[in-house]
Amino acid sequence: MKTSRVIISTSCIEDTKLIPIREYSLNAYDIVIYSIHLPDFYHLKIDLVKFLNFLELDRAARFYNEIDKNHFIIYRSILKFVLAAYTKMDVKNIHLDFYPNKKPYLVSHPWLHFNISHSKDFTVIAISRKKVGIDIEYMSKDFNFVDLLPVIFEKKEISTIQNAINKTHSFYTAWTRKEAFVKALGKGIDEDFKNVPCLDGQHCIDFNFAQSNENWQVNTFNLTKDYLGALAFENSSKNSNSVIMQAMPNNMKDLFALL
Repeated sequence: MKTSRVIISTSCIEDTKLIPIREYSLNAYDIVIYSIHLPDFYHLKIDLVKFLNFLELDRAARFYNEIDKNHFIIYRSILKFVLAAYTKMDVKNIHLDFYPNKKPYLVSHPWLHFNISHSKDFTVIAISRKKVGIDIEYMSKDFNFVDLLPVIFEKKEISTIQNAINKTHSFYTAWTRKEAFVKALGKGIDEDFKNVPCLDGQHCIDFNFAQSNENWQVNTFNLTKDYLGALAFENSSKNSNSVIMQAMPNNMKDLFALL
């Protein structure tokens, strides 16, 4: 059976000073993660909403919760700023298309791969020249995940979580890894989600599931002490990948300076 290899580990992602994207060359092995602390951008909502198109405004209007609505306006607008900077397009000319699993992409720039994840007060955007998926989760201490274990995890994975000193951290580590990987593949969480590997080490997966000859890397990272993340990406070369994280500025002057 033809297989692809997946290497799963925990890593420390370097948090660097924000670089104007026009001055940054995205190389083949680079992955940039942009972090957005959403409450820091509430005061910009009236400015950011101007960059949404009709369909996006309609979607924003359908949010029942005002906070969710504000969060959508912020992270969708900033995503368009980031994509505009990499593609040298006008922000208002960025139009997203979506795969069946709702993963966004740009038809006009197929070389630019990106993925977005949001949880509670944070959003992250991953940018790369290769397939990439990212997931973050707020590690709620009140969330009872016990009943979910047999639904989404294999026996060995369940045992690892149940035997962990910090079961909550272990659960979210496993969950975000699976989620990031299926997002990188462009699949939904109901498509053999249980068979997606999530434990440290090297794994082999069916070529038909991965739909790729490439090998993959899945890295866990800490966004903050309360937020855990996972990054999944194609790792087809012996060259080391450069992964950096940058916090987005919360003023319009610096946002435009990215372009």
